[in-house]
Amino acid sequence: MILNIKTLTRIESTIWAVAGTCSLLATFLSFYLIYKHLRNYTCGDLQKYIIRILIMVPVYAVDSWLSLRFVDLSLYFDLIRDVYEGYVLYCFFCLIVAYVERDFDVIELLHTKEPLAHPFPLGYCLPKIRLGRSFLKTCKRFVLQFVFVKPIIALISIVLQATHNYGEGQFVPTKGYFWLTIFENISVTLSLYFLVLYYQAMREELKPFKPFGKFMCIKAVIFFAFWQGIIISFLTYIDVITPVGDWTVDNISSALQDFITCVEMLIIAVLHHFFFSYKEFRDPNKQPFLYNSQTKTFFNNPASSIIPVIKNFFTVTSASDIIEDTKESFILPLIRSDDDILHIKEEERVLLKNEELNSMVLVK
Repeated sequence: MILNIKTLTRIESTIWAVAGTCSLLATFLSFYLIYKHLRNYTCGDLQKYIIRILIMVPVYAVDSWLSLRFVDLSLYFDLIRDVYEGYVLYCFFCLIVAYVERDFDVIELLHTKEPLAHPFPLGYCLPKIRLGRSFLKTCKRFVLQFVFVKPIIALISIVLQATHNYGEGQFVPTKGYFWLTIFENISVTLSLYFLVLYYQAMREELKPFKPFGKFMCIKAVIFFAFWQGIIISFLTYIDVITPVGDWTVDNISSALQDFITCVEMLIIAVLHHFFFSYKEFRDPNKQPFLYNSQTKTFFNNPASSIIPVIKNFFTVTSASDIIEDTKESFILPLIRSDDDILHIKEEERVLLKNEELNSMVLVK
């Protein structure tokens, strides 16, 4: 089908407008929910991970619209999205670990449980997993590796694209796309697999938290982002997607994926209001800031309302915890044995306890 320039321009404008509207609504819904969590920041151990997960929607929505608007730069915009994708998976793992830690010592609880069988069909060929400290550490390592593998793959793809060796959508061993897709698939599969293993081990303790819906919101984004890219690339490879006007096959396939992502983010933003609601953390003593229905006034006590929100936001966006987990999971094991690390942690725990006792004595 041959399209004239006027018709093609109209189609492009419609796609940009629809995608932009979806991205704008998704971003607004997400920022509103993020604001509500920051305003009712009563359980920081859980909410800091929830807010980081919620930020995923604006990152994906804005990134996808910019990639759609500036098609030739889409590979560079997607680097930001790729970095955050792995980070969100890590945040969800930390969230379900933190939830169990509210009521239990996770290590002690794991030691009381029976060995865990691998999911079907691996349970028939692999031995059961002994639960304990090493199990938790292994799960953390495999979830965390995706945080680093994903952006590395994105950076390599940019280099290969610049040297004309990437070949997006070309499933041939001579192109980088073929190998990077395989490596990415292995990395994300391992990350999700060990996340599921931890979930299975703590199924009973996590029931009140209702993690399944939360997990599906995250998995849906990662699943759709990865597999819709594979499907579109395959359609390009078999010539179902062909050049139109000034748009090359690569431009069309990239734009199609970005458009779909913009629409998906609006759906995910709505679902987040159900599965990551702020209402269970609501502070009943806080007066409404935006609108007080009792006094019928807007923007009440702006200084005392906004400053805590800003402070909470900087607390949430701190990367200190992921740096510490990276050091414990990958760097320290190369320097010291697990027994040495445990001994150091035990010494730190004893010192902290002694400091607390000394403080109590001084108070008396």
